[in-house]
Amino acid sequence: MALYSTVETSKQMLLSTFEYDLPVLPEIRANVDSVEFTNDSAEPLIPIVLKAHESFAALKALEGIIAVELCKKRFGESKDVKAVVNCNHAALFPTMSFLSTVDGIPKWDPKMKNKIKDTDLNQVYSNVYRRMLTNIYRTKDERFYHLHASLDATPTFEALGLPAYDEMRNERIAAQKAIEASTQQLTSDSIDRIIRDIKQAGSLCLTREEFLASSHGRHISSRPLFELVHLESTSPTLKLSPQGPNILSGVKILDLTRVIAGPVISRTLAEYGAQVVRVTSHNLPDQSYYAVDFNFGKRTINLDLKSSEGRRAFEKLLEEVDVIVDGYRPGAIARLGYGPDDLLKRFAGARGFVYVKESCYGEGGEWSDRPGWQQIADSVSGVSWANGRALGLEEPVAPPFPLADFGAGELGCIATLNALHHRLTRGGSYYTSVSLVKYNDWLMSLGPYPEELWKTMASAHGLDNSRKLTRQSNFDEVGLAAITSMRRQYPQLWKDPDLMQEANNTPFGDVKTQSPVVRIEPYKTASNGWLNVTRPAGYDSLAEWK
Repeated sequence: MALYSTVETSKQMLLSTFEYDLPVLPEIRANVDSVEFTNDSAEPLIPIVLKAHESFAALKALEGIIAVELCKKRFGESKDVKAVVNCNHAALFPTMSFLSTVDGIPKWDPKMKNKIKDTDLNQVYSNVYRRMLTNIYRTKDERFYHLHASLDATPTFEALGLPAYDEMRNERIAAQKAIEASTQQLTSDSIDRIIRDIKQAGSLCLTREEFLASSHGRHISSRPLFELVHLESTSPTLKLSPQGPNILSGVKILDLTRVIAGPVISRTLAEYGAQVVRVTSHNLPDQSYYAVDFNFGKRTINLDLKSSEGRRAFEKLLEEVDVIVDGYRPGAIARLGYGPDDLLKRFAGARGFVYVKESCYGEGGEWSDRPGWQQIADSVSGVSWANGRALGLEEPVAPPFPLADFGAGELGCIATLNALHHRLTRGGSYYTSVSLVKYNDWLMSLGPYPEELWKTMASAHGLDNSRKLTRQSNFDEVGLAAITSMRRQYPQLWKDPDLMQEANNTPFGDVKTQSPVVRIEPYKTASNGWLNVTRPAGYDSLAEWK
């Protein structure tokens, strides 16, 4: 086998991002050479047959290209400015939550629950029976369906004729058996109708070929990696001080997101010095562990947008906002009166804005109104089937790590930087959108690793016909097995001070997390890009910009 190069493959993948009319200005396309890839490796780090390692290096490079242009636009740099992307660092990006620690304690340690605020209001993480709803189950017609507990498992349990809580089966295998006994009484199409009728997340596990044969698959595969709509042209160009000090200093971002993909967007934008206020509510459940990673650079407040007091505070923040990141179900924020059309009326061209929408299925297409999560995107797009077959199984298996979540999150950061570049250059307001399914569609389109390389990788990670991982292996099991194997094989990465950084005396404790991947000196660094250390949701009391 010829020597494999993650750098060369990443460069090719970067060029592929410009296919299907990527909505960027000409100077972005012309600036591909402004990024430098470092840390080549003969074997990719992430134990999956798909080129996830290189996909994140390529996307981080695209982020860097646009950041370089923003840098020049803001600071008037005439000298060469380059973005540097460490490919191995980029590959670790989607493993963030498996690497981060609080006072030396990792995510999967039971003691972690004492370090974080409990926002699991509906016990979808703490109750094993309810947690096991999120898994792949066999159906009556011998197909596979991925159910999801979402943030409240009760509607799906009840729709399947199962008790919402079952303490007699509050153990993994017993819970899975009980749930599969129900799914095997129904065809996959029947389950899908049930899930759609109750407006919950779930998907039939499709192969890549089946996805592309669907109307939604055909639509998504023909679209660029992110969408951009020019909402209005009358508002003036965005004005940013040439004193900075960072590329997004002074840019005000409202983060209306939960769990992974949405918060990743604003966390990465915060790396460039943006002011980010994350708005959550005491009334809404969340996965609080992810706040340890994703609230870096942010202030966090709780507001009830259904109350008059909460709306007044929120609308005060809107008076100065530059970017709104929306990660809720399609249409949820618009129903509260704060969607892009509502903001157009509110600002009436007096000031521009960028509205960023992150979703599972993307814009347009048959399934665009459906809610979804990482595992659902993996199932519907063919990723789970590709992973299962690469493991020597004839069943879909969840991939290691929340790849689609981080992929969509990174695309959201890129899309936001791009829309801000439009505002700086042309003025106006913009709607931009990204989806988990589109990231997966692009990843699948790039094909698997060469067979000989994958055999080497699978053997090194203990995946060659081991049968250790199956469709019944849940998200945490697959991720923990992968990160354990990666740490065993590449111990030097965990000793590299450029890849991780520590924040001491945060509200959580001493937090170790990944440092920013893209380096553009001196305008973005691992130490001075973020304005705030991480904190729990609702930590700050004042709903105002600082």
